[in-house]
Amino acid sequence: MEDQKVVFFDIDGTLLHDGTYIPPSTIRAIKQLQVNGVETFIATGRGPAMLSNIPEQVGINSFVCYNGQIVVHDGEVVYRNTLPTSALTRLTSHADSNDHTLVYLGQHRGGATRRNDTIVEQSLGELDMPIPSFAPNFHKEQDVYQTLLYCTPEDEHHYVNAYEEFDFIRWHPHAMDVINRGASKADGIRHFIEANGYRLENTYAFGDALNDLAMLQYVGTGIAMGNGRVEAKEAADYVTKSILDDGIEYGLKKMNLI
Repeated sequence: MEDQKVVFFDIDGTLLHDGTYIPPSTIRAIKQLQVNGVETFIATGRGPAMLSNIPEQVGINSFVCYNGQIVVHDGEVVYRNTLPTSALTRLTSHADSNDHTLVYLGQHRGGATRRNDTIVEQSLGELDMPIPSFAPNFHKEQDVYQTLLYCTPEDEHHYVNAYEEFDFIRWHPHAMDVINRGASKADGIRHFIEANGYRLENTYAFGDALNDLAMLQYVGTGIAMGNGRVEAKEAADYVTKSILDDGIEYGLKKMNLI
């Protein structure tokens, strides 16, 4: 696998615009990439069951999900990294005392600590993701790969330095991803390429957001979307055009991959 090239694509803001739209140029470019023998992955903060019909649209069946906490290659789970139940139990009590909702995310479904939270419903609805059912004991009954903590930036100080087990990554004005300390999309990618003999210099990644920074810095060539955050552009080796300006196709051509 030393000479095999592989490209990792973030979803929201990279493949997908406004939660629903994948530009035709993106679909065309990825198909050509695969015809050229390049391996393709989706690398996302979403879980395997929360990808909607995106994999079918782009023809990708390999995923780095939950910010690197679970890796699926050609439909087979090849790496898992679950969150510790004891720390989740403490976080649950802590969030409840602050009147903040948690959403636990398992491999196939999720569960929320509060019923009918309109911000949860709105934020996940914007991404065309299923609304989790009320399941306050989900973390005691299921493996949890990631948790969503719903609080504003003004309230995040209650949590970010209080748990040696977790990292907190903001993805929404009202929500943060909670993942294992030191874990990231880059960590999931590292486990996969090392286990399968890929050379780091033959790896590429496209991203736009804060949870893409480690991935953009780790791979051989990190490519930020023109519509991405300033931090993503600073972390990347190259900045392509925006998603609606054929950014994926343009970036792949600049890398001589298509």
